[in-house]
Amino acid sequence: MSLSLLITLFFTAMSRRYFPFLTLAIVLVFTVISATSVTAQVVRTADIAQKIYVELPEVPLENKYFNRKINKVDSNNTLIARMIRYHSYVKGRPVALRLDWKLTIADYLGANDTMDLASYPGQDILAVNPMESDRVAVTTLSRQTRDRLIERLIKYIQK
Repeated sequence: MSLSLLITLFFTAMSRRYFPFLTLAIVLVFTVISATSVTAQVVRTADIAQKIYVELPEVPLENKYFNRKINKVDSNNTLIARMIRYHSYVKGRPVALRLDWKLTIADYLGANDTMDLASYPGQDILAVNPMESDRVAVTTLSRQTRDRLIERLIKYIQK
């Protein structure tokens, strides 16, 4: 539905006193749309991480953690996938802006915001919280590698 059609329906319903029903319908439509985009984002996180690891093999996978839900080591739960989830879900930062990714890297380096062990991605399903190991892994990356990582994150997230 286009925005102009929604606005037209809204004002038509207001004039006919169907406002409560239209409001419910609009809320339901936007709820379905937002739920679909969240599901798509979860799938894309793993895809994005995989593409970046192909281009930047020097970035450590950090995927050696035992997943309590599937009862085995989860090779898809990687440093980059957790970094994307930390950036977008924990910190709520925009994914398409370079400066925000720089802030996320600075979090990992201990130079910006304090990272919370209890809210770090993977802490709820992995046997060991990977946050400290991920921070150490990011500190081992050169500045050039961190910059290339940010470029790739923006490139693949915008596609």
